[in-house]
Amino acid sequence: MKVKCYVCGLHLGNKPSDVFGDDAVSHGLCESCGHHLIAQLGMPLPEYLEGIPAPVVTVNPEGAIGTANQKACQFFGKFPERVCGFKGGEVFECENARLPGGCGQTVHCSGCTIRKTVMDTMQTGMPHHGVPAYLNQHSESGSRSFDLIISTEKKGGVVFLKVEELNAAAPC
Repeated sequence: MKVKCYVCGLHLGNKPSDVFGDDAVSHGLCESCGHHLIAQLGMPLPEYLEGIPAPVVTVNPEGAIGTANQKACQFFGKFPERVCGFKGGEVFECENARLPGGCGQTVHCSGCTIRKTVMDTMQTGMPHHGVPAYLNQHSESGSRSFDLIISTEKKGGVVFLKVEELNAAAPC
């Protein structure tokens, strides 16, 4: 008998059964969906974010980061107090965030896939999954380019931005 997660459909394995055949399906709950279920029952947001195995930040309607998990802080190379409350481009160290006007206010921002995806989810409530994006980062240690795969989802008035995959070029 096959066992699948009743929420997401993930195959959880096979279980021998004397009653049911190999094509029968039973349901359980995968770890990730179990984590989300617990969160809906009142798990604190920081604890919820730490259970996600990828860099995740929450973004408010103005484009500022509300909170971030440890994986996101490691990705940015920053302590949480240098992430929360800052605009996304400042935290990501986008090369355009240093231009006059700052993050979200330059001519380049209108073409930013990360910003457009987050703001579309904020305005429409529609999630985006597996969106290819790039980031040209400029920091005191040099410049790097990242190819990213991002996903967004809106919950409770904030957007959850998850970096699912990244490939970084060597510093320039």
